[in-house]
Amino acid sequence: LLPLASYDFWAVGLGCCSGNAADFHCGEYNNPKAHSGLRLLRDDQRSFFRLAVQQAESAYGIKATHPLFFYWNEDNQAEMNGFRDEGYKFFLIGMLAHFAWQLLS
Repeated sequence: LLPLASYDFWAVGLGCCSGNAADFHCGEYNNPKAHSGLRLLRDDQRSFFRLAVQQAESAYGIKATHPLFFYWNEDNQAEMNGFRDEGYKFFLIGMLAHFAWQLLS
């Protein structure tokens, strides 16, 4: 079995690994219905996960050219709907605030 040229897909989570062994316990790892994940888009966490990838590159002699981080989730559609609903909420709040500002000025 040939090693991969680049290990670019990483399942991530916070506070769920010991760091000493292969004991990934992040997200819905033990949910038999969780067969997919969503890409992590939070910039405030990405640099820490990138640091962990660099440590893995050094420890195991692997290469990760462009690492992408994913977290396990059973119902990705519900998660995406939650993101959409949050977006609509902030859009409407912004519109109403702007409308109120225009009425007062």
